[in-house]
Amino acid sequence: MTAVQDILRSFGITRCYKGFKHTEYAICLAIQDESRLEAITKEIYMETAEHFECNWTAVERNIRTAVSRAWTVNPDLLCQMAGYPLESEPTSSQFIEIISSYIIRSHQPQPLVLP
Repeated sequence: MTAVQDILRSFGITRCYKGFKHTEYAICLAIQDESRLEAITKEIYMETAEHFECNWTAVERNIRTAVSRAWTVNPDLLCQMAGYPLESEPTSSQFIEIISSYIIRSHQPQPLVLP
């Protein structure tokens, strides 16, 4: 969770934002099981909503607010994490995928390169 929190803070998304906890939890779900990204509404938004006892549409809206903040504060960092150019603000599901994939890639051992 610390890696997720650190990344969110680098975009100016702090605990002051209502969507901070929803975004953090949703990203952690994606990190635990990447296949959840294939059914993001059911496997991530609804599961997050159940955890926080709210509606899944509120979860998606709060994550969308966090994405907007990230795009406003540091779009270059977001593009770097994505690994491809972003021409517009990503959707909530794209943001979750970008951040979770970045964390997974950056925390996996690098393949051994033989001389």
